[in-house]
Amino acid sequence: MRGWPTVVVVDPRGTVVGALAGEGNRPLLLQVVADTVERHDRRGSLRPVAREAAGRLALASGRVAVEGPWSFPAKVASDRSGRVVVADTGHDRVVVLELAPDAEGVVPARISHVVTGLRSPHGVRLYGSDLLICDTGNDRVVRVDLDTRPTPDEDVEPDPAGIIRLRARPVDALAVDVASPWDVVADLDRSLVVAEAGRHQLWRVPQYGASPGVIAGNRFQGLHDGRAEAAELAQPSGLARVPAGVVFVDADSSSLRILTNQGRVRTLVGEGLFDWGKRDGRGLRGRFQRPQGVAASPDGGTIYVADTYNHLIRDWYRRDLGTLPIDGLDEPRGLDVLPDGRLVIADTGNHRIVVADASTGAVLPVAVAMTTLPAAVPIVEPGTVLGVDAGGAFTLAFGVDLGPFELDGGIERPVRIVLEAEPPWLLDDGPRRWRHVAPAGALTLGAGVGGSGWLTATVTAAVRRDGACAVRTSVTRHHLTVRG
Repeated sequence: MRGWPTVVVVDPRGTVVGALAGEGNRPLLLQVVADTVERHDRRGSLRPVAREAAGRLALASGRVAVEGPWSFPAKVASDRSGRVVVADTGHDRVVVLELAPDAEGVVPARISHVVTGLRSPHGVRLYGSDLLICDTGNDRVVRVDLDTRPTPDEDVEPDPAGIIRLRARPVDALAVDVASPWDVVADLDRSLVVAEAGRHQLWRVPQYGASPGVIAGNRFQGLHDGRAEAAELAQPSGLARVPAGVVFVDADSSSLRILTNQGRVRTLVGEGLFDWGKRDGRGLRGRFQRPQGVAASPDGGTIYVADTYNHLIRDWYRRDLGTLPIDGLDEPRGLDVLPDGRLVIADTGNHRIVVADASTGAVLPVAVAMTTLPAAVPIVEPGTVLGVDAGGAFTLAFGVDLGPFELDGGIERPVRIVLEAEPPWLLDDGPRRWRHVAPAGALTLGAGVGGSGWLTATVTAAVRRDGACAVRTSVTRHHLTVRG
């Protein structure tokens, strides 16, 4: 197969059980893996060591701990009034910044909001108080109202730096079951256009609660223009609105394309599904290598592209593709235009946000005070592979490493455990939150209806050392199969 990604399932005997190309196949993949494990467990051909290794491989989050405030930031967006939104993808959160005038070789920024309750967010937009987020890992698009404040049941601690900390909730979802949404932008009628990378389509989310629907792409991966519903796309990953329509970058075909106002898809740069390179030129002669971000000047005359695998920022003006003199980037995935005409860029591989001058190439990092940024979501650790009959009971161990600290004796129950099941019906209607006196222990849980998915346990402990207070946190994700 030439599709990306392609996942191949191999059983303990080395037999290929199946292969899945593209994204959006998570439920089927989980079922195939669970069936294979169960079948070979019955036959006795699944050794315990192999089972443990398989669990670690299936549950590994793939995240890497990095220093600094950002971890693999994927997308950025400017509301053209001085605010910038950052999808801090590796930390599973979105951060809203207020930029200040340049000083001492950096662009200072103040954090106004932090939104959690997400998984690998990508595309972000800010329209007034409406923050739109492509919650990519959860296959949904959510809208968070920045004018709201945390409710008591959200368990959000007060922030001494004045940062408003919010949590995306299921009720905030505008669209669900969108396979790997990577970007979102408002259209002329104020509906939303979503780049669904997993199934190679563009979606429209109407206003006023109407049902979302596909507006471009026939689900076949390719580079075929024409009527929007018959066109072939290849992992659309970035969107921007221009007067003529919605421009987008197709990562798999390394192309720049447009969905016109007349409902047709037209390619601006790019020639084939697997044709890529690094070349300036007029019309279709230019070449990208897996571009993942796009932005437009206020008049729509210039289109800027994050040419991700070439580590470049390109510009498309009057059918000519050029390269901007911006050096030192590492796989940039998102960008936008600031009010003063400079570009704000998600320099993903360097774990930073920068502001760059398109003419001179001058680059300034965006600086935030680490002491004011709420603690990052810890790396998700792989847990155990669990199996239970529907309606049955099972035990889940929990624990948090206190490090050099000790539990805060001034708090009656200093340990907090929060469980999240995905899908939620894998557990019964019992409690999801507990307070405990010890940093480790076990919970007795009730299984819900049949299916497979994830059970995530977040354990936080209030601790002290030498009179200083802190919080220690661990997050463990288990694979849970409920039989029946």
